[in-house]
Amino acid sequence: MMILLLISCEKNQDPADKGGQGGKKPNDMDMISYVIQNDCGGELRADLLAGRNTKAGELIVTLNANILKVTYVAGDGWAISETHLSVTNSLEEVPSNRGSNPVPGLFEHHSDHQPAVTGFTYEVSIKGVGEELFILAHAVVSPVLEWKTSLEGFSESLPETAVLKVDYPVPGSLSYFTTTITEGGILDGTYSGWCIDVGNVIYNNTDYKAKVISSFDPDFSSLGLVDKPENMDLVNWIINQDYPGKPATEEEFFTYGDVQRAIWLLLENDITDSGLDDWSQARVNKILEEADNNGKGFLPGCDDKIAIILLPDDMTQPFQITISPVLLTEFPSACEPVCGKNETAWAAGYDFGGSNWAMYFTYCIKE
Repeated sequence: MMILLLISCEKNQDPADKGGQGGKKPNDMDMISYVIQNDCGGELRADLLAGRNTKAGELIVTLNANILKVTYVAGDGWAISETHLSVTNSLEEVPSNRGSNPVPGLFEHHSDHQPAVTGFTYEVSIKGVGEELFILAHAVVSPVLEWKTSLEGFSESLPETAVLKVDYPVPGSLSYFTTTITEGGILDGTYSGWCIDVGNVIYNNTDYKAKVISSFDPDFSSLGLVDKPENMDLVNWIINQDYPGKPATEEEFFTYGDVQRAIWLLLENDITDSGLDDWSQARVNKILEEADNNGKGFLPGCDDKIAIILLPDDMTQPFQITISPVLLTEFPSACEPVCGKNETAWAAGYDFGGSNWAMYFTYCIKE
């Protein structure tokens, strides 16, 4: 069964039989172990190899109508700073140095990625081609030494507005609201939600247009959205602890009501217990004590969540200001890799035959 999973529909044959450069043979790694395409016209996956022998990611090729999508995906601990892609009908069409070494800088598709990225996709029109394509996918990759958080980059990546609706909690919920965001581009999805405005209401399962603001926006304090904006660092720390459902004592567990009450105490002068269901002041005090001891000056890292504020677009209507935590890693401009030494990488396949160990594979379009 494992052998079947590794076999592609590509034939392990001499490239001379494909109408390419005669005399070239598959490299020692044998492309069948590194390139998988089970059906002609279907998805193909190829290992992205750094320094010839180290897997640094993967290349994914798909076909939709006449558009070939080629996606570079960096492996864990790697980032990509350059990509070069050649898609041709034969090896003779590949830009090369006297027919020997391919020249990635002359490939039709190429991009510099600064800062380095963990994924990138080319879309290539292939209308009118034959039964297979010859593909060379080159990249410059680097090991990631650490990830640097860019809160400015996060703010810039947020949409100006989005549409949200909330569902009220039920006993056992993990947050005060379940918030669904649409028409917000990169933000579209379902999140936990918390109230930071006890002076207004929000209706269940109703669409609202809202402005989107980072809780670390430099102008946040001056917007007058909460009574005590200086405590937003503690709130961000709290939402990263995932309190609801965790043990508070040997006999009790934290609830969403405990967390919501703590957030109100930190941000608002007027406090309520509306919609909190099961909560206790003792558990709330424990959250506040831990936040005070650990959350002062909290800055989220790339694996952390950060609160976005959803502000009413029409302030003349009753609208509760809410926050939702989102993962920084889902915003490419928010996390910049600090990289080590650059390495050349090629998508696995046949040896092109020159001195620079370039490789290529064929993509089968139809039998």
